[in-house]
Amino acid sequence: MTKDDRRKRCKEVNKDMISDLPNVIIGHILSFLPTKDALCTCILSKSWRELWRSLSNFDFDDRTWKSKIIFGNFMDRFCYLHNSRENSITKFRLRVNGSYPSSRMSAWISAAIKDNLEELKLWIYTADHVPLPRRIFSCEKLVILDLGYRIDTDLLGVGVHFPCLKVLHLQELLMLDDHASIEKLLAGSPVLEELKIEHEDCESRNVLRICSSSLKRLIIRFPFVAYDENDPGCRELTLDTPNLELLKLTDLVSEKLNMLQIPYSLVEAALSVAYKHVFTIQVDDYIDMAVQLLRPIMTIVKILRLCDTTMRTSPLQTLSDAVHKKLPCVGNLPDFQNLTRLEIEASGNDRWLVLHEILKCSPKLEVFILYKDSTEKTPRWRNPEFVPRCLRSSLKVIEYVGFESELGEIEMAEYLIKNALVLEKMTIEYGWKMIHDFKERVAERLTECRRGSTACRIVFSP
Repeated sequence: MTKDDRRKRCKEVNKDMISDLPNVIIGHILSFLPTKDALCTCILSKSWRELWRSLSNFDFDDRTWKSKIIFGNFMDRFCYLHNSRENSITKFRLRVNGSYPSSRMSAWISAAIKDNLEELKLWIYTADHVPLPRRIFSCEKLVILDLGYRIDTDLLGVGVHFPCLKVLHLQELLMLDDHASIEKLLAGSPVLEELKIEHEDCESRNVLRICSSSLKRLIIRFPFVAYDENDPGCRELTLDTPNLELLKLTDLVSEKLNMLQIPYSLVEAALSVAYKHVFTIQVDDYIDMAVQLLRPIMTIVKILRLCDTTMRTSPLQTLSDAVHKKLPCVGNLPDFQNLTRLEIEASGNDRWLVLHEILKCSPKLEVFILYKDSTEKTPRWRNPEFVPRCLRSSLKVIEYVGFESELGEIEMAEYLIKNALVLEKMTIEYGWKMIHDFKERVAERLTECRRGSTACRIVFSP
């Protein structure tokens, strides 16, 4: 190869092929980078200086910037460049923790809301509420809408038209105390598939009705009731969602829970409901209502979680209360024919009894995870009259989280190890109060225990 050939070959290898691409394609490539990294490409050359303007995907978080002043000034420039013309922005995410005037932040948001917008995520952690531009409710291409915290949404006199919206997340918004606004959003979203509502401090005592035939995933979290002696009304949650596949419900606020249509498509459910002393409804009436809600769900799902280890409340407590009070609603539990994974939080005599019943009614159970309620002492374990069918034919994985080496816990673990004939793995995760010597004694006792399955491994953690 001659010297000229080598020089020509080297020139071809080092050729800047990316810069030869059309700006539209380069902008599309840059949209896959974090926004801050994409902005840094403007220093590469003069031709790249303004390429960031053509990005279709913006993700701003003022925590990642050197200073709030620099971030605010850049967002003002972003607003100036994009507010005066239609742009190709399809995704806009803004997370703000600094102190900016609400009018300034509202202008940033307005600049991004155009007819092409497909995803909008706004999480505003500021002292002032930021009004959401009303134009957003007529974005026909919007697919994902995620609003959190200090966003002020006023739907009075506004028509909601979201023909493409599939995901709607609402967290800690003032509008969540206006249940009519939520119902209006749902009515204007005919193809909505996922709805997530989280509200730490519910004030409204109206009836919330979630009505959607297209909804597949529903997540509701109302963990705290704000009781007002001057307004002792009754909160009520009604679900009219016949095609649900996933339901995660933490509701320690509603005194009445209704499911108008049984969602036979339901695959997974995580439930946490509990009676509170501030409720106006009688405790027996609440327990009866809650059990009537749980029964059909438990017969349908494949994956079921009956605990909330953060709030220390569990539907299992409600079921155990029904057993203790001998209420008719808990009698003759049906078989949970589809259930393959069960997670529960349990301790106390009555809850052990309910655990017996659930295992007995779950013939196809494969994974069983038990969370110990560390606030209560565990009583002696009582073996069921008959070994549940799932232990003899299907149960493969057992996890015990928060094990504290009390006698009742050890007896239960030994019972499961001896009687689970197809068990492959049992994990014992120690509670934080366990000391090293007790851990060694428990490990030695359970390791030497006769095993119903020769393939069973016993793992201790941590």
